[in-house]
Amino acid sequence: LLRKEFKYFTGADEIAHRIVEKGCPAYKKLVKIFGRTILAEDLSLDRKALAALIFKDKNKRIILEKITHPEIIRTMKREISKFKKKSRIVLFEAPLLFEAGMEDMADIILVVASDKKNQIKRFMKKGYSRTETISRIRSQIPLSRKIKKADIVIYNNGSLKQLKQEAEKLALFIRSIAKGI
Repeated sequence: LLRKEFKYFTGADEIAHRIVEKGCPAYKKLVKIFGRTILAEDLSLDRKALAALIFKDKNKRIILEKITHPEIIRTMKREISKFKKKSRIVLFEAPLLFEAGMEDMADIILVVASDKKNQIKRFMKKGYSRTETISRIRSQIPLSRKIKKADIVIYNNGSLKQLKQEAEKLALFIRSIAKGI
């Protein structure tokens, strides 16, 4: 929602997709370590196959993170640095901000939180099983710890309309901060 509002925006998930494109160093390492079973017919990374593998085995998830997180962080730092030459406000999205040790990259940390019931319901709407969903949630730092570390928390247990209203309030707040910088 804020991506449309602010021109200088980057996201860890978007970068994570780029660094594992066919032929990239992270792609090659993943194929070497996990084998061709993580590839689709066209030899691109089959994200669902990789996810099934790493969410069943914590050690495999750690290996994946050791391969991808450093490159994601380097790329994100480059993009943020480039954007800071053009704007006082740079937003970045990193769902695994705390897990990847990236919190020092942010001046203000926003956590969007929803209760476990809503998290499960939303994941399952995307086609994940209950087991897959719970496995993913458990692989992350508990939400309660993320909330304690956050500067701003938006609770997303309501409708999309309510979330958009909260995002609009946040955009106003960010613009007011920008005027004071």
